[in-house]
Amino acid sequence: MTGKFRKEKISIQNIGKQRFCIGIISGLFSAIIISLTFNYFRELFRFLTTLSADLLILEKSELQFYNYFFSSLATVLGLSITVSIWMTNNNHKRKKDKIYKQLSRTNILFTFWLILMMIARFGSVVPFVLYGMPGYDNQLNLFEDYWLLFVLIPIVVFAQNWFIVRLIYRSTKWIFFSFLICIAITFTLKTTTSINQEILNTAYYKKFESDYNYIDQQVNKAKSEYGIKYQENTIATLKKWSTESSTEQVINLKSTFSKDNKVSLDTIILQKIVIKNFKENGRYFRRNSIDNWRYAFPKDILRQLELYDINSNESKELIEILKEQIDLINTPEIDWEEYDKHTDTEIRKSFGIKYNVPRQIIEQLQKVRDSIMNDTKYNEISKDLPELKYRDE
Repeated sequence: MTGKFRKEKISIQNIGKQRFCIGIISGLFSAIIISLTFNYFRELFRFLTTLSADLLILEKSELQFYNYFFSSLATVLGLSITVSIWMTNNNHKRKKDKIYKQLSRTNILFTFWLILMMIARFGSVVPFVLYGMPGYDNQLNLFEDYWLLFVLIPIVVFAQNWFIVRLIYRSTKWIFFSFLICIAITFTLKTTTSINQEILNTAYYKKFESDYNYIDQQVNKAKSEYGIKYQENTIATLKKWSTESSTEQVINLKSTFSKDNKVSLDTIILQKIVIKNFKENGRYFRRNSIDNWRYAFPKDILRQLELYDINSNESKELIEILKEQIDLINTPEIDWEEYDKHTDTEIRKSFGIKYNVPRQIIEQLQKVRDSIMNDTKYNEISKDLPELKYRDE
């Protein structure tokens, strides 16, 4: 009498050999497909971020973490498919086993689709909203702030797969061995289905290769000739375009030049780099508004020249800033049919100069240039100062 109500041990015989094999194959196939889907959609999302923001580049530890998360989640979701197929067998020792098996399948498949829906919804809507915000600078760092959540999700799904099965079968050993197998499959999927993010990173780098090379060149020059060593964070910010830290860098540099104090040589070099690479601060005013000029005003550069000795390194670099400003104003207009022949920065310069450089700045720059060229003390350092070319309105 007691045996009639006692749970059986889960076994291949109770499940059925054919059903057991179908479950294993279906689970493995599902895990591979899900893992590949996760990884390819992550790269697709990273690509789409470049349309409105800087490319999302994951740190090595962060990338490894997400690779393991996607692989482990894909593995336990594959296990969900396997167990749900196993629970379709009709070998019922107890009357309530049929109800439990149906409940188990329903529960497992509900969790399966719920997790996929959650990942799809959270992985698409939230990041696109965040990266669609002007100046987003990874203020919400999921890896650092919510890493435990990513660890718990696969564990919960794994436990959920076996929760109701234990009401039907004695399955302690199977749970233990399935856990070990899931770990092995996770490592295998991480190795075989992970996508090398350097492919997209390299393509993005080539888009701004000339800008990055110029930054590295100026940073190395500052170190070798002037003994200036910039912090890694400063260099990284120079290589960003749309983040909050990048726009603040542009604004702060302009603000520094507007004061009556001497501007340090390292700041002068940073301003030169920012102008050369046409970094923007994300703020736009009416056309021909002087506020559209994102860099140090020419008159402020002239004032700084008067504060330094004519033969100082600061004076030489200040003249370089004026050269970059004149070159920026002289940027030729590029027809849209020739965009493929020019770099992204050249296109941005051409478009930006046409619409966002006020007439007052051009006139001010012309006056400053004339003042320097007519002052004999600047003859040596200003001889290469180019002339301004006026665009047709």
